[in-house]
Amino acid sequence: MGLFVAGVNPRRPVFPSASQHLADAAARRALLGAVSGHRSLSEGLFVAADGRLELYAVADEGCDAYDIAAGLFGAVAEGEVAGALYFAEGIDAASHLFAALCGLDEFARGPREGASLPGECDGLAAAGELSQPGGRGALGAPGLPDALAACWARALSEARKAATLGDALTRLAAAASGLSSALSAADASASTAALAETAVELARRVFGHLERRCVLAAGAGDFSLALAGAFLGAGVERFQVLGDGNCEEAARVLGAPVADPQLLSALLVDADIVLAESAVEGASLDRRLMKGVVRLRRGRPMLLVDASADGSLIDHRVASLDGVFLYAVADLAAITRDAPWARLGTDDARERLFADAVRTLALQMG
Repeated sequence: MGLFVAGVNPRRPVFPSASQHLADAAARRALLGAVSGHRSLSEGLFVAADGRLELYAVADEGCDAYDIAAGLFGAVAEGEVAGALYFAEGIDAASHLFAALCGLDEFARGPREGASLPGECDGLAAAGELSQPGGRGALGAPGLPDALAACWARALSEARKAATLGDALTRLAAAASGLSSALSAADASASTAALAETAVELARRVFGHLERRCVLAAGAGDFSLALAGAFLGAGVERFQVLGDGNCEEAARVLGAPVADPQLLSALLVDADIVLAESAVEGASLDRRLMKGVVRLRRGRPMLLVDASADGSLIDHRVASLDGVFLYAVADLAAITRDAPWARLGTDDARERLFADAVRTLALQMG
């Protein structure tokens, strides 16, 4: 028996009619019934996603799996199907699925092919003209074909109900699930790196250079530490950490002392960049405090990043003060979407995860 995948090329004329037909759950059940009753097929499932119609199945040795797939798809399409299919067997079939989940195959990449990167300053205002962008939601995982992942899960559920899911497809599903989890973790890491790069670039636009600048991390957590790490890599040498005993690890990583919250006003007068992620008892970044800080800084600008989940840690009214530039995570995300570094490290990570998934499953399949 052998695993194979056969799909209808979305660029062929027969695709729209087949796609429209298989959008109906009853039609997919009927097709799975045909798989179940076929004497040369032991397992099978249909993936009907946006721009993708695929049959993953296990066929007896010696049979013509391509002709079988053409017959099944031909029953739901208007026009000639045989010349409109793509086909792969064994580990190549699994590789096709993994590439699609990673957004690396030709149909997942589609519109990105040949796309040019925006200019260096696109999405970022010039220094001295930085406005306060409106929050437009968190940065999504770049390039992840969510529709395919959802339709793959639906296909598994339908095959399970139709009793067409056996050992081979169950093993493939487990590998796909592991890959999806790894992709989510990699995308989260890449997204954080891209947001941190945006924060660093905003700081460069505000200050011109980052040498001799001071970063104050208040209530430091994983995200603000990632931002601080990016500033450290960009040349910032002075850091202060504001918080309690829970911030000792952040202080160790940054090589900075943990400051008493009662010294907040003096620390803010000295700090050029403030990263605030969680509340610190006795330290509130409100407009009244910041108004006095701005006066004592005598025109020196400040960049404030509200790294909290809901962007409510820093009083949003401080953005109206002269020389104060306030950004929440949603603002960083909105800017990052149009930045050249939006996919920072993402493609390399996806290609590594794809290769690892193929190699691991190939060893399991023997």
